[in-house]
Parts: sequence; C-alpha cells; structure tokens
Amino acid sequence: MGPGYVSVFRNVWAVAGHVFPADPVEHLMDLLPAVQLAYPGTAASHTTAALVLGLRVPGRLRLALPIHLTPWTEVLPPRVKGLRGHRSWIPPQDRVLQTGVGVTGPVRTLVDLAGAAGPRGPWFLDQAALVSVLDGVICEHRYGPLRGVPPLRAREAVAEDLARMTGLRGVARVRSALALARPGVDSAAETRARLVLQDNGLGEWVTDLELRAPGHRSVWPDLARPEDKVSLQIEGPHHDADRQRVRDIERQRATEAAGWIEVRVLISDLYPRSFDPPGTPPRVVDLVREAIARRGRG
Repeated sequence: MGPGYVSVFRNVWAVAGHVFPADPVEHLMDLLPAVQLAYPGTAASHTTAALVLGLRVPGRLRLALPIHLTPWTEVLPPRVKGLRGHRSWIPPQDRVLQTGVGVTGPVRTLVDLAGAAGPRGPWFLDQAALVSVLDGVICEHRYGPLRGVPPLRAREAVAEDLARMTGLRGVARVRSALALARPGVDSAAETRARLVLQDNGLGEWVTDLELRAPGHRSVWPDLARPEDKVSLQIEGPHHDADRQRVRDIERQRATEAAGWIEVRVLISDLYPRSFDPPGTPPRVVDLVREAIARRGRG
C-alpha cells in the first residue's frame, strides 16, 4: 500500500491521518466493513456483536478492540493482532445484517458471552448482567411513549433459539437468566433494582404499568407493586435539569392523585454503601419497606 495509507490490521489499511471516533460503537462501525472485506466468511461476535446490536452489556465490555470474529464458512478464524478469532460455526438463523455489517444475532451473542470465560475471565457476565442484557433484548411496552416498539427478539423466540442451541456452552446460563427476565425494563438500573428487591424478600414487581388520575398526566413507574400501590422511580443525572425537575414534581403529584406512593431512588441506592456492615442490603430496600409500612399505617 502507498505512503498515503497506514496499516490498521493485517490486510486492513486506513488513509494516513484518519482519526477513528472515540465512541466504541462508532469506532467499530468505522472498521468492520473493511475488516469483513479482508476476512470474508466471518461474523462479528461476542463483545463486538453486543456493541453493534446495542445490547446492555456492562461498561467494562464496551471496548472497540479487539474485534471478535467467528467464521460462518469453512475458513479458519483469523489470528491477527487486534482481531480475536473464535473457532465455531454460525448457522444462517444466528446471523443478522446490522447496518451493513454481519453479526451474530442477539441470542447467539449472549450465549457466546455466557460461555466465553469463567468468573475471572475478561468477558464474564454474572447472572444479574445476563438478566439485564435479556431484559433489553425482550423489552416491549403496552403503555407509555415506547408502546408498540417491537423487541429486539421476543421472549418466545429467545426460548426457541435456546432450544435450538442446546449443547452450546453458555446456553444453560442464558436459559436460567431468561426465567428472571421481564419485558418493559428500560435500563440496567431497573433490572438491578428489581433483582435486589426480589432477593430481599420484596417479591415480584410489575415492569409495564400506567397510572392515571383525572386532571393529571399519565405516569409510568420504573417498577410497580400494585398490591401496596408503591411506584419506584430511579433517578439518573438527567433529572438535575430544570425542566426535568418540573416534570418530576408533576409526576409525583399525578402518582399521589392516583392513590399511590412514589419512592424516588438514586442509582447509588441500588448498591451497598462502603460504610455499611457486611450483608446490609442496599438503601433501596429500606426505602421501599418504609413506603409499604406507610401504606399499611394509612
């Protein structure tokens, strides 16, 4: 290749001076078309596929490099610095085209990640992380602004995929996580809150519900406990904006007008505090228990 180009990987070149985007997904999408031309018959897989598909993997896995490739033909996986080839075979039903890039489908991607390494491995996902990713895959709503948006993969289809993949390493872990996954969960924080509350004896929570009261806006709790009329709202940094604070006040008034109690928590409330004794549940547990007790006294 001429002096106007620089090597990115073996057989992959970029124009000299080209600046790759800082965002890992944009970085990948800048590289993958050329990589797949240089290494045909391969699908982006593992963490690479997870990023391209928009799966809710933890931040530590949101890395553009190395690029993971798994063959779907008889070619050998590449052994190139910056690329990580995996020995496997991807059947047609487990491959999708995402914005012009061939990747493993969401269920196969999660199975590959679940079986990729042990608890000390760099790509290990514990059960809570697996549930979080599955919540994102099957997410769909009957209420609210996202009503009618189809899931990345319907729950029934995920179960069928897993049945077809029986025997692959990682399937059993994903199937166990699917039993805990729920539709209508919009973030990893909502998944964590739901699992923490369940683990601390606070039962099942509804993930897709609408509260309405005359003269007020509709409210869609992040998590809801209808038997006690408790609505849990998880507040991220965007709630500091002036307009959002107004909307939060309106939401709380609408929740109370519907006869419910609103519990507002921070993401930090979903994790144990460093100064608490070992075994102390995250603060969200106490906040919800207090709300249930207030309801009982009312």
